[in-house]
Amino acid sequence: MKAPAFAQDTWVRASWDSFLTLVENPVYERAKFYYHNGWMRVEMSPVGSSHARDSSLLAQIVVVFALRHNLRVESYITPSLRKIGLAEFQPDVAFYVNQSSTPAPGTKPIDLATTALPALVVEVSATTLDDDLSVKRELYTKVGVGEYWVVDVLAGKVRMFGRSGDVGELSPLETSSVFIGLSAEILEEALRLGHSEGDTAAVQYILNLAEDTSR
Repeated sequence: MKAPAFAQDTWVRASWDSFLTLVENPVYERAKFYYHNGWMRVEMSPVGSSHARDSSLLAQIVVVFALRHNLRVESYITPSLRKIGLAEFQPDVAFYVNQSSTPAPGTKPIDLATTALPALVVEVSATTLDDDLSVKRELYTKVGVGEYWVVDVLAGKVRMFGRSGDVGELSPLETSSVFIGLSAEILEEALRLGHSEGDTAAVQYILNLAEDTSR
């Protein structure tokens, strides 16, 4: 099947119907799709080892932290979340935390008309950092995401953004408001240990933190 011609890995003007035509084209089965205010972005770059590694590590770190703090968590890797006719986004990781409205099993994009937004979305940035910090941050602000993290895999840094109230911009945070006590600094150290010593070292670091705070 021939792929329609369009500019990839950048934001281009498109109607919702044109966007859906691309989303439903099997040629783009492995692509990531975003739609916001009449603009779409289709990311076709292959996922490198650094991106894949940090996505996996981060999900494990967060789940272990949640376990030690008795939080109910559902994590989703590159889910498609859709506000029909308005927006679509595909973060690298999304977390539902102590929420009763979570996605039902299925093969279709998560319909945000019937399912709540995740408590936290994460973009793991290897080649998309500028966009993740600007346009995607605006997108997540407008659709109502409460907390947003950007993992800069090249610099080994984590940037957290959240809301001070029910409305307003996603502003920089030092510590998560979803996972109380989990700071950007802790995440960065856990990721560093995971890279240098393996997943178990990252997990053990989080477990040790929990033991220290309980004493």
